[in-house]
Amino acid sequence: MLQAQWTVDGLDVRDVEPPALRPDWVRLRIAACGICGSDLHAYRGEMPMAPGTVPGHEMVGTVMDGGAGLADAVYAVEPHTFCGTCDLCLAGDRHLCQKGEFIGIGPPGGLAEFIDVPRYAIHPVDASVAPLAASISEPFAVCVRGVHLARLDVDSRVLILGAGNIGLLAGLAARDRAGEVAITARYPHQRDAAKRIGLVPLAEDDIDAWVGEGAPDAVIETVGGAAKTLDQAIDACRPAGRIVILGVFLTPPTLNAIGLLIKELQILGSIIYGMGRRGSEFRATVSLLPRYREEIEVIQTHQFPLTSLHEAFACANDKKTGAIKVTVVPS
Repeated sequence: MLQAQWTVDGLDVRDVEPPALRPDWVRLRIAACGICGSDLHAYRGEMPMAPGTVPGHEMVGTVMDGGAGLADAVYAVEPHTFCGTCDLCLAGDRHLCQKGEFIGIGPPGGLAEFIDVPRYAIHPVDASVAPLAASISEPFAVCVRGVHLARLDVDSRVLILGAGNIGLLAGLAARDRAGEVAITARYPHQRDAAKRIGLVPLAEDDIDAWVGEGAPDAVIETVGGAAKTLDQAIDACRPAGRIVILGVFLTPPTLNAIGLLIKELQILGSIIYGMGRRGSEFRATVSLLPRYREEIEVIQTHQFPLTSLHEAFACANDKKTGAIKVTVVPS
């Protein structure tokens, strides 16, 4: 099978023999796999991966082997494994399990023709949702958890910092739970996408005016990297408001501790997706997909075959291409 692997020189696509299928795991034929921002950090050398690591954790596919009793369906993969026996798992915080692994960083990921995953990690997708759209499940679930942590009300004002795919998906998850959702966008195609999915796009010069109409109850940070967005969030957020961090910071960010103190703000980190009041946030996200098919189509801008992996990463890495979410479709 064809499989992407990190090497000392970057990425390569190799033809390898599939391993023996482990007990209680299933083998999927990959239908689509998105390129994540963390994959791009590795691509740029900011988060180097061990040679031989197979990237890709935003995947869906159909069962090839090990699926006795499963429906004939497309399945979205929840890529975090867990032990099930530690205190965190037993308390319902399995996403924080220190013995768990993340598929695409530890176990081989979905930028391949086939993938083996634990049987408990797959969730059937409604037949009305195309596999391409279903591959947005993983980053969308990240955003659904972030919105849960923000504790929005029907009249909440929400500010999203950053209009990449995580920012837009966070805005989409917040849109139907809040009064108004604005999002900062650097590029014209991001502002256009924000408008098309019902958000208020803000250029840098627009932020103060929007905040002046009513400071947001919650700010969701999605930029990370080396951005100064935590200070921006503290400045913008109303007193007693909440800041949720979804962006991956590569350097320790600056923090306006005086502003944090005076306003009595809450800053909440959110790593992936866990258990909400009604169960698995990942499963809940998969169930939401039929509602958002049109909006997902706006966000999924580019698709490439696995054999064009280098072109796919180059496109995703260059916002001037108009890329928001780039997806690899192996076949």
